[in-house]
Amino acid sequence: MRRDHSSNVRQFGIKIEQGTAAPQSMVHAWEKAMQQGNEAFAQNEDQRALQQYQTALKQAQSLLRECIQNNQSLMAIDTAFAAYVVSHHNLASVYARKGDLNTAALRLCEVHRCLSCICKDASLAAPLREAAQRHGRRTYSELLNFSHLYSQHPLVAKTLRHCGQFCMEQGRSLH
Repeated sequence: MRRDHSSNVRQFGIKIEQGTAAPQSMVHAWEKAMQQGNEAFAQNEDQRALQQYQTALKQAQSLLRECIQNNQSLMAIDTAFAAYVVSHHNLASVYARKGDLNTAALRLCEVHRCLSCICKDASLAAPLREAAQRHGRRTYSELLNFSHLYSQHPLVAKTLRHCGQFCMEQGRSLH
């Protein structure tokens, strides 16, 4: 019987479910939504960019679920984490440009906390946790940058405090 390893990440929209599509088609769908979102963002069409980036995030969540559920190869796991992180960060960029700093901060904090939870979940395979740790470097950097740009946003400061150990352990192996 397959163990449900999603207890710590369930709150972030990464629920393990049966019957999801193959990872390659999910990556393609994510790339298409992301490309359309990037085009809209470049044309200052923020509402369309938000819609496309939200679609991309849903695809990234499905891809990550598939990888966790089926114990995918390291390459597939890294692709899933990258898609998940980039989707959140692009959404945050649109919200920041629109002046909605609270929602932008929420996007950045959510993805960082999710990676932190995955990294700390000893019931998950080491390669999955190590991939979360690697991608956490990027989310940590984005949080620091956001904090610098927007004067220590309280939600970002709180996330950095609560996930500090995760961030400081970036170089340590989880084996």
